[in-house]
Amino acid sequence: GTAGNQAMMASNRRLKETVWRMPFLVPFEKRAQAFRNALASDKKAMEATQTRIPTVNIRRTHLVGDGWEAINSMGPGLRRKIAIRFIDAQGRPEAGVDMGGPFKEFLETLCSEVFRPEYGLFRPSSSLLSFYPNPDCVLLPDWQEQMEFVGKILGKAMMEGHLVDVRFASFFLNLLLSRPPHFDDLMEVDMDLWKNLRFVKSYQGDVKDLGLTFAVSSNHFGKQQTIPLVSGGDEVEVTNENRVNYVMLMADYHLTRKIHPQTAAFRRGLFSVVSVDWMKLFTHQELKVLMSGSEDAFIDVDDLRKHSQIDPRGSFPSPTVLSWFWTSVKKLSEEQKRLLLKFVTACSSPPLLGFKHLNPPFTIRFVPLQESRSPSDRKSSSSSSSKRSIFSRIFGRNPAAGQLPTSATCFNMLKLPLYKSQKALSEKLIMAIEAKAGFDLQ
Repeated sequence: GTAGNQAMMASNRRLKETVWRMPFLVPFEKRAQAFRNALASDKKAMEATQTRIPTVNIRRTHLVGDGWEAINSMGPGLRRKIAIRFIDAQGRPEAGVDMGGPFKEFLETLCSEVFRPEYGLFRPSSSLLSFYPNPDCVLLPDWQEQMEFVGKILGKAMMEGHLVDVRFASFFLNLLLSRPPHFDDLMEVDMDLWKNLRFVKSYQGDVKDLGLTFAVSSNHFGKQQTIPLVSGGDEVEVTNENRVNYVMLMADYHLTRKIHPQTAAFRRGLFSVVSVDWMKLFTHQELKVLMSGSEDAFIDVDDLRKHSQIDPRGSFPSPTVLSWFWTSVKKLSEEQKRLLLKFVTACSSPPLLGFKHLNPPFTIRFVPLQESRSPSDRKSSSSSSSKRSIFSRIFGRNPAAGQLPTSATCFNMLKLPLYKSQKALSEKLIMAIEAKAGFDLQ
């Protein structure tokens, strides 16, 4: 009744006050739930004033440039609902389904592009498992606007509840939260430098013998530069008395000063969409989980099944094949379950607060086991015979016997052939996820 509702509201109010005053006394899951609720409330308030949904046209051949131009022009409107429409190589609009798919595809494609080391905006860490801004990205035209744009897109992904399959280096996440990085974070940037500085710190002899000064020698675009760590640093010798300060200043230079303009641009973009005050309720490890999911979270198959759905546009759903599928999934190893998740959603980590928060939901579309060739295949007999010969080499005479499940990650959709046995389903599912065969072979 009314008394119960008032008690619940009072409880929520107390939780919110505790979260703000003493965030780390509140369990991470509760803070994350409060964060999600705040984002949803902010989004709802923005959309309440929205008279139309703006459509952003993105040419696949100019994905980063078009996205950057359109989204940077939106300002705070980026918090509202937007529709992404892809334009193909021939200049024709592609058919998009209004269930968040085109935006999710845009996000995935954008991340795969801008986080490539060759693109120049971000650099992989020493372990190659995380990323941080590339100090040399200043060579790129409009690098500041591009970095700000990536921050905005990440903020929009968080607002929409999409995880990104990119992990940021711990020291960079601390910088986003205005927290100083740690000396050991240098291992993510330059393992040799970290070892050398540790050597200086613990050197048993006279450090003066090493001939160091409070300056960094840097090859800047082919030119040798000396950058002082303190005023007149190239004249200040490193001694046993000041070596700890030297080591800390060197670490600060490589972890903070070197990428300060890049970090500032990324922060501007991210915090124009997501409130910096909310982000500061989390540690850098927790922020990593909020953005990219947990690397070691157990994948709850029962929760996934409970919040999955069947696509009504597919073949008539088969309860038997569906039962075989979930039985097969339960038997997968934890690593294989992650591969399945990556295969269907493009992210190997489960949503932080359960699959109820996966957007769009995990969807299964049943497809016929024997599908006819597409019209374009029929036009070319050589193409058809070529495809038949490929199938015969890989799967034997009958292509359908080897037909693998496929996926549409932009809709979190698994396209599951109506197999004739659980054994066949299980084998083909494992073959597909381990080969990452996310394209239709038939």
